[in-house]
Amino acid sequence: MFCPHKNSYLQLVCAMNPRTINKAVDRAMRKTHIDSHTEDPAAQRLDSMQPSLYAPHVDITRARLGFGRVGLRLINRDLHSPDHLKQLQALHSILDQVQISENAMFLINLQVVYRLIDLMHNRNPIIREKVCLTLTHLATYYQGRQRIMSRITIVRNLMLLIMRDRKEIRYAAAYTLRTLARDRCACEFILKDPEVVENLLKMIKHDHVGIVLLHLRTFENLTEWDPVRPLKANAFQVMLTLFNDADPRIVSHAMNCMAQLCKHEVGRTLADEYDLNFVLRRFLTHVSTEVIISAVNLMAFTTITTRSKWRVKEWTVDMTKRLLLLCHTHNKPLLQLKCFQVLLNLCDAPDVRNHLKKYWEKNIEQIHIRTHEEWDGTTETTSYGLETGHNYRTMCIEDVETIKNDYGDNPYVVNVHSYLRRVQEKKRQLLRAINWKPYK
Repeated sequence: MFCPHKNSYLQLVCAMNPRTINKAVDRAMRKTHIDSHTEDPAAQRLDSMQPSLYAPHVDITRARLGFGRVGLRLINRDLHSPDHLKQLQALHSILDQVQISENAMFLINLQVVYRLIDLMHNRNPIIREKVCLTLTHLATYYQGRQRIMSRITIVRNLMLLIMRDRKEIRYAAAYTLRTLARDRCACEFILKDPEVVENLLKMIKHDHVGIVLLHLRTFENLTEWDPVRPLKANAFQVMLTLFNDADPRIVSHAMNCMAQLCKHEVGRTLADEYDLNFVLRRFLTHVSTEVIISAVNLMAFTTITTRSKWRVKEWTVDMTKRLLLLCHTHNKPLLQLKCFQVLLNLCDAPDVRNHLKKYWEKNIEQIHIRTHEEWDGTTETTSYGLETGHNYRTMCIEDVETIKNDYGDNPYVVNVHSYLRRVQEKKRQLLRAINWKPYK
């Protein structure tokens, strides 16, 4: 049977119509308003409550059953039913029920993860896609990730779907892998697969834009955990070719991956060989703010070596002028922090330090750093609907530095006061470095 209010199949049988019970309760409580759920026919409800996509073979006028823990046990059991239609209906119901945290935790305790992993090789593409979507929701819970990571075959199954299946299933599998890679412990688990890095690099070069963005986010988290394997797989050259992509989102994420590679000594050596700072010059004037932030973040790692500092001396005037102009964007504290760090790295070169001391010292002192009342605690650069102010509440936007403490199991918390104190301290370090004189 099917419940139209939850857009899910139900497996229990009820002797009495629940609408009759609802009418009796309303009469006993002497309610004057009319509940559209209890009226006949059953489809008389508000348009906003109507599910946009019904499950297959559904007649919404014949829904009579209620949901409960017993029903969850039965649909979990029906995942391996020999009846193909009943199996598809059970999977559709589980995908809907995992949206509710209480039911998701109950299904995790019922070992639903193991049943879903067994269905990843099903011949029906609809089942494969819905399995990936359900695992993605379960992976947002700590208990769900623990159950998923207990099966090493999950990574191999996801990689087979990512490399060989149709694009809709490739997107769903890439989203599941990216959700798992957000956890540092899961990164170690994923890297146990000997070919995961090489396969991701292959698909990054030859796939659709949306799937490539998911792969780049996954690759960034894996590279942060272990940069050696990506460097051995020529990830530096692959990311360098993505700098010329037409989509600014791909360019930004490729730079973030490159920044993780340049944290390693070999990555910084390759950056000097390919003269990466010269390549990044044109991105400092890019139209996209995200690309500028990613480029400056990458330069914070590529300007550490002595060879890079000597190379930057050839265009000291243009480089310092552009970086100081970006330092005055006080509405982007993250951009200010990275620009200060790049200038601080360049101050190790005496010529750059003397140039800043002679022409730009007063300008640096006048750089405005916003107060905590002027900042909402997020580095989101788009004009999305944020709730700002002293209550420090923001909407749950993915991959945004927020100070909301209840977003997921591992939120990326930003303390406004300490963050701005860090920006101010970086500014003082830059002024101290400009006035620093070597021993004679």
